[in-house]
Amino acid sequence: MNGETAIFGVLINAEFITSFFALVLTFAVHRVLIFFGLHRRIWHPALFETALFIILWGLIMHFSIQTTS
Repeated sequence: MNGETAIFGVLINAEFITSFFALVLTFAVHRVLIFFGLHRRIWHPALFETALFIILWGLIMHFSIQTTS
């Protein structure tokens, strides 16, 4: 992925875009956990969600770099 992407004439950093997608996926996973009642089994929800966000962001960055090379 390039360092910047132009959206409506505004250059936006690639990390911002990928972190936004990771945040949306984190919210989606959180909603699924609530739907199935699994969120009650998580010992430290804030730590879990932070770790989930970092893992998802790393995966998105990994696959976005591999597809452009």
